[in-house]
Formats: sequence, structure tokens, C-alpha cells
Amino acid sequence: MAARRVYDRLEHMLAAAVAIERLTAGMTLDDYAADPDVAASVERYLERMSEASRHVPDTLKLNHPTVDWRGVADIGNVLRHAYDQIIDHRIWQIVATDLAPLKEAVEAMISDFDQAPDD
Repeated sequence: MAARRVYDRLEHMLAAAVAIERLTAGMTLDDYAADPDVAASVERYLERMSEASRHVPDTLKLNHPTVDWRGVADIGNVLRHAYDQIIDHRIWQIVATDLAPLKEAVEAMISDFDQAPDD
């Protein structure tokens, strides 16, 4: 049962990453900063990813050392507790540079689950 919960959390992370990609496709930082609804949606999806990442075991994360897993977890705290200090440029940087490697790691983890023999 625990493995199923981890798989579900990975699926939540992937869905959030895909949604962020969809929302920001073709945008520039200026476009993003000018659209508070997109910004709020992206921030909420990042919060979901952050929370879900806290339920992924370190043993799985160790297989993807290029991802800043602590940063993934921590961004949720910033978005929840320091929401009034969010800087569009920093969120855009996460979307533009950090999202793709995180998404690839999550996809790889899901693939590993899908290929694992059933117990």
C-alpha cells in the first residue's frame, strides 16, 4: 500500500508539471508577470509538487541527484508563508530551468514503478 501512495504522489507531481508547462507555453517572463491568474496557478501547482515531494522516499530521490529535492520541498513553505514576498522572476526561473529536470526525474521514477514486477 505504501508503494501505491508514493506512486500517486509522483503522479500528482507529474500532473502539476504538465499543467505548469501548459499554462506557461510560449510565455516570457514579462507575459508571466503581467498575468496574475497564471502566476497564482503556477504557484499553486508548485505548492502541490512541493508537498507531494515530501512523500517520496529519499531512496528514490538518491537516484536523481541533480534535482534539488530540498529546494523542491522548501518552495512550498515560501509560497505558503511568504506569499507576499514572491518575486515573479524567481518563480519564472524555477519554471524555465528547474521544472524540466524535475519532471524528467519524476517520469523516470514512475517508469521504474511501472516496470517493477508485481509482488
